[in-house]
Amino acid sequence: MRALDIEKEIKKGLKPGYIIMGDDEYLKRFAKESLLATIPKEERMFSYIPMDLEGANKTDIGSVIAAADTYSMFGANSMKMIDVQPFSRDLTKDEVKRLSEYFDNPSEDAFILFEGAEKAEDALVGLCEEINCNKCNDMDLYIFVDKRRAKMGYKMDSQLEKDLIKLCSNDFGRVVGELEKLMLFAYDTKEITREMLDLLVPANLDMQVYELTNELSKGENGKAIDILNKLLTRGEKPSGLLSILYTTYRRIFQIAISQAPDDVIATTLKMSSGALFMNRKLIQQNKNKDIKYVPKLKEAIKYLGSLEYDMKTFKITEDMALSLAMSYLISMQSGKNAKR
Repeated sequence: MRALDIEKEIKKGLKPGYIIMGDDEYLKRFAKESLLATIPKEERMFSYIPMDLEGANKTDIGSVIAAADTYSMFGANSMKMIDVQPFSRDLTKDEVKRLSEYFDNPSEDAFILFEGAEKAEDALVGLCEEINCNKCNDMDLYIFVDKRRAKMGYKMDSQLEKDLIKLCSNDFGRVVGELEKLMLFAYDTKEITREMLDLLVPANLDMQVYELTNELSKGENGKAIDILNKLLTRGEKPSGLLSILYTTYRRIFQIAISQAPDDVIATTLKMSSGALFMNRKLIQQNKNKDIKYVPKLKEAIKYLGSLEYDMKTFKITEDMALSLAMSYLISMQSGKNAKR
């Protein structure tokens, strides 16, 4: 099954086992979160069970099966999700046999998810439902956008949907993020227009760095690092990314402390009204979580500026400067003191 079809397939009934396969990290996360959504939030402390076949807290296949077979404390109508973390080894013949015996007579109130097991894929594909997370083509993305906005009760012209995908460079993660932003902006009218698309979805590097800062502000460090790695993989220089990070946080700080009308701020900072709207929303979310957010912003700007200076004077490399910047920003959002 394709990851994009997982919500539809889940409605037909959960399978005893799943294996995530493919190269799109956002689709992998989307597939996992879709499965996790079948477990009520109030039950997840006991019904979502992550397990690791490698690492310091490693367990074994027998324990995975035992966790699935254990009766749910929430009753017969509740499900458990046994989440086997990615592992890099193959399965032994005995492990394959034990899993095969389990899936011949699986628990009715649990399912097992193998998040990633490249060397064990051949064995697991024969036992579990495969979730294909390879990168989407244009038509897949178009169908996804069309169904998602319709499901949420929004109107959007088909050409606008295609333009949104093009602006996002066919990146599923960006398409999802930008569509959610557009729906938020069009919440009152429930209709996404050309003006909104032009206002909110510029296809530029600055916007992707803004998305990175937005994920950091929500504590989604993994997603922020994914965005950063994609930018580096496509050839963006660490020095350029650090410069944009500094500019972005300085702009957020200026918006946070300014008492000027929005049109004056937008003109002064050379921003669209849509970008200003999203920055204000980001600032308010952070201020609600941390009353010291604005002072922390000021300190972050100083720190990022000092990193830029040290990089330009060859005291540290650009890779080190960017790494230190990300470590600081992650620590700042988590409430910890970050020091070089």
